[in-house]
Amino acid sequence: MDADYSVDLGPTADALEIPWKDPDGRLHYVNLRGDLVSVERNVERIPEAQQFPSLRRFLVELNSPPSPWETAKCDVWAEAVDPEENIFGAELAQGCYVDIVLAGDAASLRESLKDHQRLARQAALQLDDDEELEATVEIVVRRCYFHRGDSEESDAGYCLTLFLTGYGASPVEATERWERVLELASGCLLQLQPHEGRAKA
Repeated sequence: MDADYSVDLGPTADALEIPWKDPDGRLHYVNLRGDLVSVERNVERIPEAQQFPSLRRFLVELNSPPSPWETAKCDVWAEAVDPEENIFGAELAQGCYVDIVLAGDAASLRESLKDHQRLARQAALQLDDDEELEATVEIVVRRCYFHRGDSEESDAGYCLTLFLTGYGASPVEATERWERVLELASGCLLQLQPHEGRAKA
């Protein structure tokens, strides 16, 4: 597996807003964070989670206590691999992105770029240890604007966008590797200690 992280904060860089909705109003933010019962109930409102059980498990695990994260947005796709970007020699890729923000006690670090960079770096290093899996993980630190209720005012902070992709010679093979990446990424994120850097300061 090839795992890396980057920081994208330029003037034209994508930024997340919570809550969000698309211009047509068809898609919108769903707050999944809560106890296991409420997470299990609310995750059924996510179309991608209904279609992909592995993504559903990922969302449930990251939004349930004692996870220090909550998810905000996701999408899934399957595509032929661009030969110029084909590091595994595979023909097909199954991938997704998931935006995550710090939650619970860790929400106090939402405004800390330093902590987001540290967490992204730690996750990438841990996931990069699996040398056999034909998959990639890209973790991008981005800006996030946390809106205050129905007000137009917001608090500026940061989020992580995870791009998780599995590769294979067939759709089944690519999907199986993608599902494995979701499992590994979930385990890694749940083990991270958001307050570690702050405690040593």
